[in-house]
Amino acid sequence: MSKERIEIVIIVNGEPVTEKAHPDEEVGEVVSRALNDSGNSGQPLNNWELRDESGHVIDFGRKFRNLDIKPGAKLFLNLKAGVGGDDG
Repeated sequence: MSKERIEIVIIVNGEPVTEKAHPDEEVGEVVSRALNDSGNSGQPLNNWELRDESGHVIDFGRKFRNLDIKPGAKLFLNLKAGVGGDDG
């Protein structure tokens, strides 16, 4: 088992943020770092949704070792539908 971190790109509301994920880390830990690094810390973690390039939702409680995420992968983090400050 590799102990090396993989570099991934999390697109936070359209802005790319590069993070390094350890295989034993939960997805939510890395998402929290990406939110903090991008200055998007105003909403709680459970208001966000992470998807892979195919559009599949990734559970924040899963560990990276249990996911088929390759180095350099792009993941998309957006507020869940109905959450946010837009009046439409």
